[in-house]
Amino acid sequence: NRASVALCVSRTPPRLCMHSRQRAGGYDTTNSPSMEVAQQRVVRETDISQPDPEDMSLRDGHNSKGTLEWLAVQSVCTVSIFAALLGYDIGVMAGALLPMSRDLDFNSTQGEVAVGCLNFISAAGAIGGGVVYNKHGAVRCVKFAVVLYAVGMAVIAMAGSFTAVFVGRLVCGLGVGLGFAICPQYIAEISPPKWRGVLVSMFEISINLGLLCGYVANLAFETLPDSARWRSLMVLPTIPTALVYAFLLPKLPESPRWLLRDGSPGKEALARDVLVKTCGELAAGSALADIKQVLHAQLESRNVSVLGNGDTTGSKRNNGWRGLFFDPVPRRALLIGAGTAFFQQANGSEAAVYYVPQVLAAAGVKSEHSQLQAAALVGVCKTICIVVGQFSVDVYGRRVMLLASVGAVTASLALLSWCLGNVGNGATASITLAALCLFMMSFSLGVGPVTWVITSEIFPIQVRSKGVAFSMALNRLTSGTVAMTFLTLTEHITVSGAFALFTCVSASQFVLTFLFLPETKGKTLEEIEAFLAFGVAEQGARGGYNRVVNENAA
Repeated sequence: NRASVALCVSRTPPRLCMHSRQRAGGYDTTNSPSMEVAQQRVVRETDISQPDPEDMSLRDGHNSKGTLEWLAVQSVCTVSIFAALLGYDIGVMAGALLPMSRDLDFNSTQGEVAVGCLNFISAAGAIGGGVVYNKHGAVRCVKFAVVLYAVGMAVIAMAGSFTAVFVGRLVCGLGVGLGFAICPQYIAEISPPKWRGVLVSMFEISINLGLLCGYVANLAFETLPDSARWRSLMVLPTIPTALVYAFLLPKLPESPRWLLRDGSPGKEALARDVLVKTCGELAAGSALADIKQVLHAQLESRNVSVLGNGDTTGSKRNNGWRGLFFDPVPRRALLIGAGTAFFQQANGSEAAVYYVPQVLAAAGVKSEHSQLQAAALVGVCKTICIVVGQFSVDVYGRRVMLLASVGAVTASLALLSWCLGNVGNGATASITLAALCLFMMSFSLGVGPVTWVITSEIFPIQVRSKGVAFSMALNRLTSGTVAMTFLTLTEHITVSGAFALFTCVSASQFVLTFLFLPETKGKTLEEIEAFLAFGVAEQGARGGYNRVVNENAA
């Protein structure tokens, strides 16, 4: 309202906003009406206090973006266990589904449900994670998620029917979903800005390492009888899970941004200690000031809204689900974060790795041993390329890496569709396998790791837990839908037709990414928030991007 705008204009514009605009290449600072509105909007969304000189020197110094400390690396590796567990599940189910189906007499529908139900229930776990994180913090949520996963795998290993397997998969799914909602956000919040892309990408690397371990385990247990074979594969991941819970989780620090939310002096001291140990002494003071500024600005903004409008629900709206869907800045972040998470799975990547044997069977590879060997080769290709992608995301940027990757994924999907539709007419099994490996390599170079980076850093702090949770839930729902319908889809439109459909989906992602994704490389989380707020204000003043940020529609 007018009162809040007038109050904000009377204050000095924040250094956060000016810094983010400078890093983005600079904006015209002339006194045009649109710029005045934009500046007012940025001030309201970020900070209303003037920084002290000491903070400015920290921010502009050589180490203002932080150094990579050992505790940050250890913490990232610890929470990435969930990504490895999901990757293992994807890889191992590609080989365990066949002996499990023979042993428990599954039909094709039960096989699809056994594979895909974990992703559906993990969506519910992700939504729950967005709620419990605000109350209990990351460390307690991670511990609970580890326990859920271990219990679920034990239930599956002892199952004697489809119902028992289904129940075990549901429990596992809750743990995986909770971990997926918490861990990328947690990694982003403890990482130094210049290392955030690399560290958040560890989540995708862990998925691929788990995937490769699942494929290798399938080969190692191939000679066992069906029952012993798939049950051993289910028990195997509980061993590292128990070790992580016993020795690594007790050392996990809490997120400094979560600690600062209630403003208590004791927690502020803890938050500073965590920042020092994860980002370095020089960056800690600046980072702490930035976080406090953003939290203080949001509190002031809500107070002004209440005083000006008599709206006593403003605080709940700004921090809750309504704020995520209806406030302009979170809504724009939601379009970017949730959209990227959706397309990561809508291109058929998990269907390709879940059903490698079935895809290769359609290409003429009939031996189960050869199918498992080819699946392991796919896992190796993915793992190698994900390492390259991890260290490129902070060099070339999120936007460049994602556009290049999506373009290559689209081309490789088109090639794979052609190969599967022309078996015996020029397309050999070797060419089909090469196309499948090219698809996985292209995916791992950008779409895989960059998705986690974007979804973990794009949301404003007051809705970050819910924004990441919603994005992860959408990601898991999409994955489950693709996994549970792939075999049925191939029966109706053939395997070639299914991958032609995935090609169209990937092409759509390229267009939308080109239109809407900003570059966030090297920015702090608070700078990204200020940058989005500035974009909302500027576009709102111009009347552009109405479908994304039109405040009149909010």
